[in-house]
Amino acid sequence: MTTSSSSTDARARKNEAVFRNAIAQVGQNKIAQEIGVSPTTMSRYCSEEDALERACKIMAAAGVKCVPVAYECYPRQDIEAIFTLAQRSLRGMSSVDQLRWDE
Repeated sequence: MTTSSSSTDARARKNEAVFRNAIAQVGQNKIAQEIGVSPTTMSRYCSEEDALERACKIMAAAGVKCVPVAYECYPRQDIEAIFTLAQRSLRGMSSVDQLRWDE
């Protein structure tokens, strides 16, 4: 996958922001325990900006982006199809009341 340098850099920055936010939310000590390293080693990993930044750049250049586990990702064409169907179904509607079926 080929991307331009500026889009790769932007994606790398976003990846790094997601990582740093997740690390802050979970906590370095908990992560250290889960991956089997000392809290000191984990702290060193997080403070060595070059290592994390480089890893994020590699992922961006490979076309990978980071999202929190709670997010669900779907192929763009699937979402576009759903969006198109929703637009077509709701065209001409001005309120939710128009969706009611009166018997």
